[in-house]
Amino acid sequence: MSQGHRLKDELKSYARSIGVHHLAVGEAAPFGREAELLEAMRSQGTYPAFTDTDIERRTRPGRWLPDAKSIIAIAVSYLTDDDHHPPRQGVLRGIVSRYAWGRDYHPILREKLEAIAAFLAQRVDHPVRFVPYVDTGPPVDRAVAVRSGIGWYGKNACVYTPRYGSYIFLAQVVTNVELEPDPPISRSCGPCDRCIRACPTGAIERPFWVNPAKCLSYITQMPGMIPKEYRKAMGRRLWGCDVCQIVCPWNWEAEAAGDDAFRPSPELTARPALIPLLTMTNSQFRRWFGPTAMSWRGKKIIQRNACICLGNIGDPEAVPALEDRLLHDAKPEVRASAAWALGQISDDRSLRALERARRAESHPMVLEEIDDAMAEAVQKSTPSP
Repeated sequence: MSQGHRLKDELKSYARSIGVHHLAVGEAAPFGREAELLEAMRSQGTYPAFTDTDIERRTRPGRWLPDAKSIIAIAVSYLTDDDHHPPRQGVLRGIVSRYAWGRDYHPILREKLEAIAAFLAQRVDHPVRFVPYVDTGPPVDRAVAVRSGIGWYGKNACVYTPRYGSYIFLAQVVTNVELEPDPPISRSCGPCDRCIRACPTGAIERPFWVNPAKCLSYITQMPGMIPKEYRKAMGRRLWGCDVCQIVCPWNWEAEAAGDDAFRPSPELTARPALIPLLTMTNSQFRRWFGPTAMSWRGKKIIQRNACICLGNIGDPEAVPALEDRLLHDAKPEVRASAAWALGQISDDRSLRALERARRAESHPMVLEEIDDAMAEAVQKSTPSP
C-alpha cells in the first residue's frame, strides 16, 4: 500500500470516528460540465437562488484555493427514525422538511471539516492550506460529491449514497495536499420516474433538471409573497419539501444513521403548531428556530408560510389568529398572506374580517389580496344554480 493510499485510509477512518458517514476525495480540476449547465440555467432564467452568481468562481477550485490539489468531500446522514407523517387530528400543524428538524447543520459540518483538515496537517511534511465549505460558499457541492465518489445523481438532482440514500448533508474542504482520487459511483434510476410524477409543482421538469423557482424548498424560503400558483401546492409545508425523496425507492431502505443533533428539538417539533407561530415574539423565535437551519430567513417568513398553511388546511379555528395578523402585522407580506388564507376558509367570520381590514388597509398589494380573497369567499358561499 502506498503512503498516499495509507494516508487516505487513515483520513477516512478518522472521519468515521467523528461522525462523518462517508468521506471521499476528488481532483481539484475545473467543473466544465457544471459551468455549462449553470450558463444554460442563467440563460433560461432558472439560475439557483441563494448561490454565488460568479459561475467561474463556482466551478474552478483554483479560485477557492490558488494551489488546490484535492477536494475532500464528506456526507453526514441526517435521517433519524423519527416519523415524518403529520397527525391527522388535533392541533393545526405544519410540516417541516426533515433536514431542518434538529440543529443547524452548518456549524456541525464545519467543525468536522476543520477537524479533518487538522488531522491531515499532522500527517504531511509540508504546510497544509485548506478552505472548508458548508453549503454557503461557491462550490457546487453536489458536483463535488459525485466526482469524489460520495454518490450519484438521482432524477430529482439529489445525490444518493449506497447506505444513506439522499438524506445527507454535503460539505467539502479544498486543500493543497495531493491525495489519490476515489472512483465515481455508477448507478442509475433506470426507468423509475416517481420523483418527477410526485413533485407538487412540476419543478423536476425533466430527469436531472430541477427548476429551482418552482421547487417548494426554495419557494418556502423566498422573500416577498408566495406566488399564487404555488400556494395550494404548499399544503401544510411550513418549510421545505421532501416529497421527491420520500417517494424514491433508493430511500426506502436508507439507514437511519443521523445522530441526536438532527432529531426534532423539544422546543420545535417536526410538525409545529401553526397558530402560535403567528403571534410568536422575537425571543420565542430565537428559542424555537434559532438553533435550526430555519432561522436564517427570519421570523416573518415563517409567519407568512404559517398563514398559507392555515389557509390550505381551511379550519375556521384559525380565523381569529389570521384576522389579528391581517389587522396588526407590520409586514405587508404577512398581512397579504393572512388575507389569502381567510379567503380560503371562506366562512362568515373570515369574510367579516376581510371587510374590516379592507376599510383600514392602505398598502396596494395587501388591498389586492383582500379583494381577491373577498371575491373567492363570496364565490364559495354562493349556492350553485
